[in-house]
Amino acid sequence: MNGHLHLIPSTPPRLHLTSLSPTFLSFPPAPCPHPPPHGPHPRLPLRSVAVAAAADPRAAHAAAVKSGALGPSSDARTANAVMCAYLRVGRLGDARDVFDWMPARDAASYSALISGYARLAGGSGSVTATVASAELLGRMRLADGLLPTEYTFVGLFTACARRGNPRLGTQVHALAAKSGHSSLLLVANAILGMYVKCGRFGDAMRAFEMFGEMRASGNVRADRFSLSALLTAAGEGVGQLQGEAVHALSFKSGLETDLSVGNALIGFYAEHGASVEDVVSVFQRMPVKDVISWTGLLNGYMEFGLVDMALDVFERMPQRNFVTYNAVLTGFCRNKEGVRATFAKKAGLRGLGLFRQMVEDGLEISDVTVTGVLNACAIAADRKVSEQVHAFVIKCGCVSSPWSDAALIDMCIKCGRSGDAHLLFEQWQHEESFHIAWNSLLLASVRGGEYEKALSTFLQMFRSSGAEFIDEFMLTSVLGVCGSLGFAELGKQMHTFAAKSGLLSARGVGNAIISMYGKCGELKDAISLFERMSCRDLVSWNAMITAHLLLHQGDDILKIWSEMERSMVRPDSITFLLVISACSHTSSDSTDKCRKLFLSMPSTYGIEPAMEHYAAFVYVLGCWGRFDEAEQLIGGMPLQPGALVWRSLLDSCSKHSNMAVRRRAMKHLLALEPQDPSTYVLTSNLLSESARWRSSENTRLEMYEKGMRKIPARSWTFHGNMVHSFFARDKSHPQSRDIYAGLDVLILECIKAGYEPDTTFVLHDVEEYQKRHFLMYHSMKLASMYGLLMAGPGQTIRVVKNIRMCGDCHSFLEHASAATGKVISVRDSSGFHIFRGGKCSCSQ
Repeated sequence: MNGHLHLIPSTPPRLHLTSLSPTFLSFPPAPCPHPPPHGPHPRLPLRSVAVAAAADPRAAHAAAVKSGALGPSSDARTANAVMCAYLRVGRLGDARDVFDWMPARDAASYSALISGYARLAGGSGSVTATVASAELLGRMRLADGLLPTEYTFVGLFTACARRGNPRLGTQVHALAAKSGHSSLLLVANAILGMYVKCGRFGDAMRAFEMFGEMRASGNVRADRFSLSALLTAAGEGVGQLQGEAVHALSFKSGLETDLSVGNALIGFYAEHGASVEDVVSVFQRMPVKDVISWTGLLNGYMEFGLVDMALDVFERMPQRNFVTYNAVLTGFCRNKEGVRATFAKKAGLRGLGLFRQMVEDGLEISDVTVTGVLNACAIAADRKVSEQVHAFVIKCGCVSSPWSDAALIDMCIKCGRSGDAHLLFEQWQHEESFHIAWNSLLLASVRGGEYEKALSTFLQMFRSSGAEFIDEFMLTSVLGVCGSLGFAELGKQMHTFAAKSGLLSARGVGNAIISMYGKCGELKDAISLFERMSCRDLVSWNAMITAHLLLHQGDDILKIWSEMERSMVRPDSITFLLVISACSHTSSDSTDKCRKLFLSMPSTYGIEPAMEHYAAFVYVLGCWGRFDEAEQLIGGMPLQPGALVWRSLLDSCSKHSNMAVRRRAMKHLLALEPQDPSTYVLTSNLLSESARWRSSENTRLEMYEKGMRKIPARSWTFHGNMVHSFFARDKSHPQSRDIYAGLDVLILECIKAGYEPDTTFVLHDVEEYQKRHFLMYHSMKLASMYGLLMAGPGQTIRVVKNIRMCGDCHSFLEHASAATGKVISVRDSSGFHIFRGGKCSCSQ
């Protein structure tokens, strides 16, 4: 046996270029002077090589080399068969070794290897698909002088789509257009799919139009691949009208019932359908359904908030995969039952239970799964469970991703682990989700009521990083901070930034600006933006109703409700809560209208009233003096009346001084919330009003001994792009001496004009002169005085208080507005009070 044959072992090893000897690269050797005893190996025909390669690529490779089928004079077809066999079994490295050895290559060689990279190449630690594909394309054209075929382009676009490289995809698109290949159906489908999967929906739209032109010219006919790609583009961003047009085309082409087209239609209507019936209709017409079809139906129910129906689909599915479980998990997180925090917690716990089932069943845990369970844990807001889930994610070796790490920070914050969240953020390495993680930290300050801290954090980041990091979500959060603070000046600057940066076209940003203006009392600006919006959603309408509600404009809200009905805008539970609440601020008794609204919730809109809706209705009845009906409503509730309902009844009593109802409400409230500091304060105040001073003081002493603290009253105003905050009798402000001196002068002026300090609002057993001293330096008076001192000509003084303003401060500010000729805008927990010329907008 000659030396050449000894190079091929009985079981060939995996080929690596660095380990191959020069003898192998230059075989066969010089002819032997004498032929081998048994004669040369017969040369294998191409068909035999292909058959053998399909069974065992390594054995076929060895046999082809031994037979001489693979040699310096062999054509590309045999080597292609071996290379494709390696690719079929996932041995990309071996396939590349064969490709690099080949003495001659054709276009099929390049197309096959590029497709292999698109399907098999990994990420970090190996040659990426797009880099390798670009290198092969250049080598194909320059080294071998070959032109790409339609299959080459399909492989290139697939690599760009799977690895998210639209930049290279755009360059390849230009080359395909120049060579005339972009008009071929396979290539057109691949171009469209690449743009959709890379999130380049503007380019996808242009590809969509190109496809329409190609079809109109008769160059191409729609097939299952093109229709599926077009529907995916429509569902993920191109548009609803285009999606409906593709649906019509699929029906006309007879492909509506095709499995892949049907699945794409389900996905499209889950995102853009008028109702879940659009999804169900497509599903029911499909003659063949797979796990993707069932999962799409389940996701459709989740998208429309029908969680129970989605779970019914889940139970009936003939088979499930990890994608199915992920759809349920993310659906739980999406449907947190609106205003009902207890139901949101329940949804989070259900998501955690589903995740546990996935682990027990041994299903694949993907990035989507990890992100979903972290979001579910954040909703459940259970610190101990969050620590367990965090430990599991680390122990199971789940790969860190930008989105799962951002969800991890969000979970830590919502579960009371802000220290852990900041530690994670300090080690942050994901540029693409940096804004999400940072946004979570910003929102943590907002949820804790630390609005000044949130604002300071934002401004610090803005000074260090500029405007590049501000995206739609960040801007929405900052606008929310401006609204919560009532900081109209900064809010207007953010509105200008949104307009200049192009973010104003995002509906979420527009809604946030409307909400901000509403919370700042700038109703005209809110209405102006609402009317200019090209596309409004329910959030837009709810924001407008909230803006009017804060100004106690109940009649206008009922007009907006009528406009919503005419416009066929379907309300949600939040809409009903707002409109029902508005009935306590109408110019005449609107209890009949309120009752009609309340009863229409389940009968007309399929929305069962929650505790919040009952509480709002009770408050409306109490405000209009219908206490008997209010108590009857509470007695007939299908659910146990909670503290919120009794507190609403108690608050409504203050307008009519109904002590009997007030005592009954207080009794129930004390039984339901014995550990709530506000309950102790209410009890103490009630005892003080009855002159039971010792009992009142004992109640407050008991509260402090149990470690409970009431929320301290705080007021703030704005000057020089800064928030200036005050507590009662506060002297920490640098200009406190001027503030107190000015306030003493103003009080005397107001007393001359008829203001009488009302010491009944001082609920302490002290001398009358002490009560007057307590009244004079409430936080509201201090903040208003600072605003008056710093305001320029014609400038409105804006003050915000974290709790309800007392009656004495209200009376004082009426007189102060007349004495100074200034407009004083105050927002407290009940809404806005605009003091102008000695009168308040609330007409109290």
